[in-house]
Amino acid sequence: MAGEFDAEKRDEILRQTAKDYAAYFEVDATSERSALDRELESMLTRLEEYGSLLERTRSESRHTMDVLVPQVYSNYQALQRTFQSIDHLERLVVHVKDDLVKMETSVNQAEADIGSSHSFTTVIRPLFFKKEQYPIRTPTSSQLSFNRPTIFHAEDYFASAVGTTNTLGLKLPQ
Repeated sequence: MAGEFDAEKRDEILRQTAKDYAAYFEVDATSERSALDRELESMLTRLEEYGSLLERTRSESRHTMDVLVPQVYSNYQALQRTFQSIDHLERLVVHVKDDLVKMETSVNQAEADIGSSHSFTTVIRPLFFKKEQYPIRTPTSSQLSFNRPTIFHAEDYFASAVGTTNTLGLKLPQ
């Protein structure tokens, strides 16, 4: 009987010990689970926002490639004639400057030849370019003759009824 008593007591102690240890293993995971659910929900929301951003970027990229790039290229092509006009105008300005220098030299020479006290070019020159000194020869009375310098013709640069023109009315080089 003593062996039975010990076995019963031992079973009772084991049950009580298991019950005590079971209390340690009982965990209320409700709060942890709700925190985990909130975090997962937040992550899913951010993933959806990122996916939406990617889709918007793809559609804008398609719009850029399909619509905006061709428009930019078309505008660039349209500006080519404007660029040509600007180059043409720059050549015209250089030519006019050279011709103005020729005319000024001729006028200065003529003024020196006839002894004029008022200089016409002192009024015109500061309007366009800084004053430069050109040598003036002193002729004898038998050498007094005027040879008109060859200068540009406006018809060569500005549109007429015939010829290719642009919106500025300038003839474009062919």
